[in-house]
Amino acid sequence: MEDYGSLIPITHSRTRIMAVLSDCNALSARYGLALKSADIQMLAEKQADALKSTGRVEFGRGPYEKLIYAFCDSPYLTQADYAGTLAELCALFYRFKNEAGEKWSDDELVHLMKRFYDGECHGCLDLTGDRLWQSLHIFGGDEPEEEGNLFEEE
Repeated sequence: MEDYGSLIPITHSRTRIMAVLSDCNALSARYGLALKSADIQMLAEKQADALKSTGRVEFGRGPYEKLIYAFCDSPYLTQADYAGTLAELCALFYRFKNEAGEKWSDDELVHLMKRFYDGECHGCLDLTGDRLWQSLHIFGGDEPEEEGNLFEEE
């Protein structure tokens, strides 16, 4: 007999994430960005994939709400690439949470992602990921950044 009980948390989690994403449309619509039903389904699946690939478990609302609130006003985000960018940001988020451990809070990580994405990376996700790696490995320890606090606005 197959054990279908293990599917219940995944289904519940995806349903919860889909509700969070739907709720965020009210805010993002002010910036000309909206997720369609297919986008929401895809993002829920991408989050499940990101969790699985990093070996993480999500008990809360997940990173999408924080990512949407942080990134919806980005000059580099358009309706055409909105859902795909969110999926990549979610994957980056979980990868760096895994690597950083408890060094950075969720809010600090999202803040850095936004700072790099809108700043020196000019909307390039690959560069944003590279810059996060540099920050993690250079400033991830107890030593302060030479140029000031890594989390302060420039």
